[in-house]
Amino acid sequence: MRVALLSLIAPVTGDGGGAGGVPGGASLIAPRGLMRLGGHTLARHQLAIALSLGCDRVIVVAPGGLDGLLPLQHAAESAGALFHRVTGAHGIMGLVSAQDEVIALGDGVLAWPDLAQELLATPTVLVQPVEQGVAAGFERLDFNYASAGAMRFPGRLVERLSELPGDVEPFACLQRIALQGGVPQRSVPDEVIAQGRWNLLHNEREIQAVEPDWISHHLFEDGPLQPSEWLAGQVVRLAGPALLEAGSGGTVVAMAAGVLAALGLVAGGFGALTLGLMLVALAWLGFACASMFGRFERRSLRLPRPRMAPAVTYRWIVDGVLLALLGLAHGERGYVAGLFAPLMLLGLIRLVPAVVASRKAAWMEDRALLALVLSLLSLLGLLRNGVAVLAVALLLGGIIMAGRQNRLTPT
Repeated sequence: MRVALLSLIAPVTGDGGGAGGVPGGASLIAPRGLMRLGGHTLARHQLAIALSLGCDRVIVVAPGGLDGLLPLQHAAESAGALFHRVTGAHGIMGLVSAQDEVIALGDGVLAWPDLAQELLATPTVLVQPVEQGVAAGFERLDFNYASAGAMRFPGRLVERLSELPGDVEPFACLQRIALQGGVPQRSVPDEVIAQGRWNLLHNEREIQAVEPDWISHHLFEDGPLQPSEWLAGQVVRLAGPALLEAGSGGTVVAMAAGVLAALGLVAGGFGALTLGLMLVALAWLGFACASMFGRFERRSLRLPRPRMAPAVTYRWIVDGVLLALLGLAHGERGYVAGLFAPLMLLGLIRLVPAVVASRKAAWMEDRALLALVLSLLSLLGLLRNGVAVLAVALLLGGIIMAGRQNRLTPT
């Protein structure tokens, strides 16, 4: 069995001390692990790393009177892991067997998850140059190295805690035991430290300093971005911390976007097609922001992809509203007959990017861009003919790009 060991002992220090937003911590000095980053505690982010490394059991060392661990327990058990809480070093021994493997993370350590998975792929004690490590608050190990606050070691070494008093700090002691037991050291790359991708956080001020980069790292995926996705990413970077801290995240944004889409439909029903299409553009931007929030939580917490991504639902909502509005614009020929050109346009917008591998094709899927173009055509009185022209342009563009793609693909 692979065991995760997390500690919630070290207190918040320096600027931002006190309760630090820790639930139930009014009577205790708040531990660093319950400070919140991106709407979740540092301990929850550490749990995500442990679960991604295949841990089946989670042990949390925390004072007996500390509240606020229930969400952590629910997250661990939802992922199929056993959860245990102990109050001291000796409580760990009965939960780890000699055949187990332990992955331990220190109080307040925040590491980029993909980086931590790579560095902790094999048994090791992570270290860093002593000057920068001690300056950042990590423990000095010897003349050359300081701890990096993470390690992976055989479970048989845990038994040596029986030789120590019960009130020792578990991580520091196990780190010394692992080094004495021959677990190899591995240095965290210098560029990782320089880029701020491996941190020891002591207080809320330090949390606020790293939060924008943390959010940015988890927002964008590889591949071309729609203009709306890029703009949504900038909005989330600015407003995301406040919404995530409030616990609403993308939910309230998605609800607001749904209201805008409904208002757009109502506006079109009263003959204000230009206004309706502009509201749909704003709705798509709101849905893009909500998708960004979902992507951030999924990637930062290492959550599985949902069976049906919310973005798929958002796309169907916007397409349905666009189809209804464009059908109203073609209504003098009969509503059903007037749906032909809009259906062709929306169908090609879905089809062409799916069959053509091109950065330009990603722009075709941007419903905000499409709605703005359609609103401009409506303002100029060219909407009905413009829909047909856009559909033909998409068809020709898809044929041309597919042809170029086939010539570049070896047979």
